Amino acid sequence: MGDYQSTFSIPGISSSIDWGSMADKLLENARKSQEPLIAKQDTLELKIGLFNEFSASMKGVRNTLAPLKLASTFNAKTAEFSVLSGVNAQSVVTATVSADAAVSRHEIEVLQKAVAQSRFSEKIETTVGDAGLAASQKFYINVGGRRAEILVNTTDSLTTIAQKINDAKDITIDPTTGTAYGESLGITASVIDNRLIIKSANTGLGETTDKSTLTRGSGTTDKLGFTVAKDAPSNGTLTIKTDSVTYVEGTDFTVDSGSDEITWIAGHGPATGTSYEVSYTVNSNVFSIDGDAGLLSLLKLDDDSADHYLAAQDAEIKIDGLTVARSSNKMNDLIEGVELTVNGPGSVVMDITQDAEQAVTGIQDYVTYYNDLMDWINIRLSESSSASSSEKDDQYKNDDFYKKFGLLHGNSMLWQTKSQIRQLMTDPVTAAYTSKTGRPVVGTMAGEGLTENTAFTLTVGVRTATIEVTPEDTLQTIASKINSSYEMTHDPQGRTYPIPMASAKVVNNQLVIEASPNRKFSLAASDGVLDTLGLGTPFTLLSQIGISTESTDYGKSGKLEFDSDKFMEALRNDPEGVAAIMNTVMTKMDEYIGNMVDTTQIEVGYTTAPKGRIASQITTWQTEIATIDKRIAESEARLEIRARGLYEQFAQAEVNLAKLQQQASWLASVVSQLSGTGSSSSS
Repeated sequence: MGDYQSTFSIPGISSSIDWGSMADKLLENARKSQEPLIAKQDTLELKIGLFNEFSASMKGVRNTLAPLKLASTFNAKTAEFSVLSGVNAQSVVTATVSADAAVSRHEIEVLQKAVAQSRFSEKIETTVGDAGLAASQKFYINVGGRRAEILVNTTDSLTTIAQKINDAKDITIDPTTGTAYGESLGITASVIDNRLIIKSANTGLGETTDKSTLTRGSGTTDKLGFTVAKDAPSNGTLTIKTDSVTYVEGTDFTVDSGSDEITWIAGHGPATGTSYEVSYTVNSNVFSIDGDAGLLSLLKLDDDSADHYLAAQDAEIKIDGLTVARSSNKMNDLIEGVELTVNGPGSVVMDITQDAEQAVTGIQDYVTYYNDLMDWINIRLSESSSASSSEKDDQYKNDDFYKKFGLLHGNSMLWQTKSQIRQLMTDPVTAAYTSKTGRPVVGTMAGEGLTENTAFTLTVGVRTATIEVTPEDTLQTIASKINSSYEMTHDPQGRTYPIPMASAKVVNNQLVIEASPNRKFSLAASDGVLDTLGLGTPFTLLSQIGISTESTDYGKSGKLEFDSDKFMEALRNDPEGVAAIMNTVMTKMDEYIGNMVDTTQIEVGYTTAPKGRIASQITTWQTEIATIDKRIAESEARLEIRARGLYEQFAQAEVNLAKLQQQASWLASVVSQLSGTGSSSSS
């Protein structure tokens, strides 16, 4: 609403009447009809502010749900170590553990750590020419079937040679193209303290086998497609054969170390045009060096003493008495779900245990934000809009903080929200799983005490399969019944699913049921067959795992309490069951909050509106405010017209009064003259 300017800035010149004040009073009285609209608009603005707070509190709860919807949060494992020998456990071995790892204990002894091969040159401060190299010479580096040539000039420094090694490319000829492969070697070179250091890119010896099929040429030689390095530490071995003949080196063919070419001995080998298989096995992480003897001797690259050579070695450890070796210090193929990192010699005991830290922290964060939301709802529902006499005299009574009091008292959406989220946290839950593993069962179900036929149901989405279990069944036959069930393999119209809704397998004498990607399944039975299989869960309420409504005042506040000890006990007993019930409840909570706060526009009839109820209510109030703005603007337009009318009326009145004053003055003068004439006649 714009500021009204007085119709007249000065009183009437002739009448001395303050026409502006009169107009202001008239317009002010007319403008009072806007006051209820303005008051309603202010109230709506305050309600929007409160609902934005409401939405923010809901979003705060939602932000804590992400980890609680993941099974991995509750199935997480960790490795705990106790040292038997060594400085400390971390100096011996560390471990990264995934949720797939089994709770277990292992004794680990590290015998040796994997080491990369290195060679250290003689100390040379200037150029190799100054050190005694009379002319340019070459040396070659062989790595895993690749070979590079390094040309050393007399003007080269060790830094120059290091750069040449780092830039070197494979000169092995590709038989299919007749040109060099041109790939990098995977060897690094650097200069430290005026010494050239050549080092393997990877630790340990490594091993790789190159297999290819070649065709016998018309000459005495064939290109192999790799470079043979026979000497230690590469120790390459070559096998050549056809379907019926295995050829022997020295008898049928010769291959020089450092060569990528085979030479057939006259009268031996396959006939021209015959295909033969070549297999080359070599220690792939190490390198060998050959070339001009004078250059190698000058640089000490042929010296195997400790000052110039560090041999590669594989890591060796004992796990529960079994000795294993790997070329890398990281080993992820020994214990399922565990990656070990070898750090040095020593012995430790490693315990794989449940890692509850992320789960406990996640639940504590959720409970905190959930209780903050409940506090906000409870305060707003209980606030009274009636102010006491002292509050009415409060100097801050016009602040928005005070004006908000009582605006949401008894608000139905707040009541419904409190009721529904409490219900989500306290109602019985049918847990849903992505995967569930039963307990070990050997033999038939009769051996587990089953004496008569029974059944359980498996539900995925809208499809429910009834799986009959007989005393004669084994885990394998039960898995077969699940995999062949019509409901899991066909949709309601009888069409075959590309991927079954759920499948089963037997692993380590345990029945494992898995849902198809992005789906979950639930299990139900009227008797104890699921418990017999180890597929049942004791948890149907969050209170059973330590999350319950607070006991204060009989739980009227709706706030939650979290008993971490009870939760830990449940997690140790059945981590899959805890994960299933938490994932199920928190997914439902996420969906509910989304339906409250999401601002995504959806079609409603012939228009669109926000998906979330809170967002929709805010939009409704904003629309109402815009409507009030329009009504006030229309009222102001009418008042502007009336103001102009008053101006014209009062201006005309001023003119009329001025005329009357002129007439009065004229009459007064006439009367005065008449009075004067009468006096003269009398005298």
